[in-house]
Amino acid sequence: MSEENSNFNEFEKNDKSEQDLSTPLKVLSFCIPLAGAIIYFVKKNDEPVAAKSACNMALIGFAVGIVVRIIQYAAAGV
Repeated sequence: MSEENSNFNEFEKNDKSEQDLSTPLKVLSFCIPLAGAIIYFVKKNDEPVAAKSACNMALIGFAVGIVVRIIQYAAAGV
């Protein structure tokens, strides 16, 4: 019986590792890239797909932040 439970737990773990990051956490990672980096390091071993998604959203948010800052400086004439 315990062998069946261990196989079920393995399947459940594999299923969880293939799940993507939830939408609210994606938005958080985009708006606050530091939070995305933290989520990445917390989830990288157990949920690699979700960790990669958090990392991607954090990098995109960081890049968008830089572009917006450059546009602000250009518009201000500094």
